[in-house]
Amino acid sequence: MLHSVTIFISQEEEEEDRPVILLTCWVRDSGSMDFELRVIEAITNNFADDQIVGSGGYGVVYRATHEGEEIAVKKLRQLPGLDDKQFDSEFRNLRNIRHQNVVRLIGYCYESRHKYMDHNGDLVFAQIMERVLCFEYMHGGSLDQHIQDKSCGLEWPTCYKIIKGTSEGLNHLHNSQGKHIYHLDLKPGNILLDESMTPKIGDLGLSRLVASTKTRQTEMRDGTLGFMPPEYIDGGFISKKFDVFSLGVIIIKILAGAKNYIRCSEMPPEQFIQLVSENWTKKLQEKTGHSSHEIDILGVTSCVGIALRCVDNDRNKRPCINDIVDELNQLEAKLKAMSLASDVSKDLTAVQSSCDTNIMSVDPTMELRFPFELRKEASCCLQLTNKTGGFIAFNIEINPNKYSVRPSQGTMPPCSRRYVVVTLSAQEVAPQYMRCEDMLLVQSTGVSQDLGEINYQELFKTTMANQVVDEVKLPIAYVTLDQ
Repeated sequence: MLHSVTIFISQEEEEEDRPVILLTCWVRDSGSMDFELRVIEAITNNFADDQIVGSGGYGVVYRATHEGEEIAVKKLRQLPGLDDKQFDSEFRNLRNIRHQNVVRLIGYCYESRHKYMDHNGDLVFAQIMERVLCFEYMHGGSLDQHIQDKSCGLEWPTCYKIIKGTSEGLNHLHNSQGKHIYHLDLKPGNILLDESMTPKIGDLGLSRLVASTKTRQTEMRDGTLGFMPPEYIDGGFISKKFDVFSLGVIIIKILAGAKNYIRCSEMPPEQFIQLVSENWTKKLQEKTGHSSHEIDILGVTSCVGIALRCVDNDRNKRPCINDIVDELNQLEAKLKAMSLASDVSKDLTAVQSSCDTNIMSVDPTMELRFPFELRKEASCCLQLTNKTGGFIAFNIEINPNKYSVRPSQGTMPPCSRRYVVVTLSAQEVAPQYMRCEDMLLVQSTGVSQDLGEINYQELFKTTMANQVVDEVKLPIAYVTLDQ
C-alpha cells in the first residue's frame, strides 16, 4: 500500500531568510492491512454479480485477484440497525491469528462517502459506510456443499481430515491466543476448504474475545438454529462448551447426513452408532478394491461417539476441545498401527499365494561343510524354509555317533524359516578324504496343524507308506584351516 509522506527540512536559526524545504515522497507500508475502497471496487469490477461466490446474513463474498493472489472480498450489507459490531469483532479476532485451520485475514476497508439516493420517492444526500474484509480465497468452497441428506459425499480419509482439522482450528481459537476466542457460529457453511480439502474456520463475525473461560450470560440470541446449544437458546449462557456443541453437530452431519442427524436424539447412542456404522459399511463395500473398511469403520464409530458426547444437553458432560484433539490423536495412532498390521498381513498372504505347494528348501543346497580341527567340536548352520501356505513337519537324520542336530524335528508354520545347528563332535583322527561318505537327510511333508511334541520318526514311517514325503540329501565335507 502506497502512502504519501511530506518531510519538512528545517534550517539553522541564523538563516531564517532562506525558504523552508518541503519534500514529498511515496513509501510502501508492507505491514498495512488497509485497502482503499477504489482498489476494492477495481478488483471486484465494482462488486459485480458475476464475481459473487457466496452470501450470508451480514454480507456478500466476491472473488477477486489482488497483486497476483486470489482473495475473497466480504462486503457487509447496508442493513437497518447493523452497526460495526460484526465487522470490528471479525477484524480484531482474526488479524493476529496464523493457523493452518483458520482462514487468513489479508486486509480490510472502512470508508464513508456521500451520494444521492432515492428514499421514499425523494432524492436524499446520504452517508454510506463501506465495510469490507479480505481473506485468502478457498478453492474447495464450504463444507455444507458436501453434506448430503443421508451421508457425506466425501471419502472417509477426507472426512477425518476435516473433522481433525476443524477441531485443531477451534482448539487454537480457544486456547492459543492471549485471550480465549469463542466462535459462536460454527457450522458447515463457515468451514471452508482449500484445494487439498484442508478445512479452515472462517466467518468470526459473531465471535467473542473473552478474558476467562467462565460461563457468561447475554441478552443477545445471535447464531444459527440447529448449531446453538440448549443453554444458549433457553438462557443466553455462553461458555467454552458452546462451540463444542456446534462441532458435535457438524461431525454427526458429516458422518450420518443432514436428515439422519435428527435420529441421534430419538435413539440410544449405541443404536445410533450402529446405524451410522451399517450405512458406512455399505458405502465402503460398494468401493471396488477397498479392503480396509474394518479399520475405517472403527474410525467412523469412534468419531460419532465423540460427537454424541459433544451434543449432550448438559454442557458439563461435554468434553473440552483440547480433550477432543487428544482423543483424535490417540485414535489416529491406533488406526495407523492397525493399518500397518493389515499391510503386513497382506504381504504374508501374497508370499503364501506365490509359494510352491510341496517343497521345503534347504540351504546350503550342495553340501554341508564343517571347519575341521583335531580334538575340537565344529558346527555349521542349516536353514530350512517352508515355502507352502500350510504347516510342514520335518525330520533330520544323520549319524548320531558323530553328529548332533538341534532341532532335529518339528513343525513349521506357513511361509516360515527355521535354523538348525549341526555339530560335529571332536575327532581324534583326521579323515582320509575331506569329502567323506557321511550324508544328512531332511524329510518333510505337509500336515494340517502344528503337531507339537510327538515322535516324528514314527510319523514319517507311517506317512511314507500313504503319501509323498520330500527328501533332501546333503553330502558332508570338512574344511581344514589351511585350505
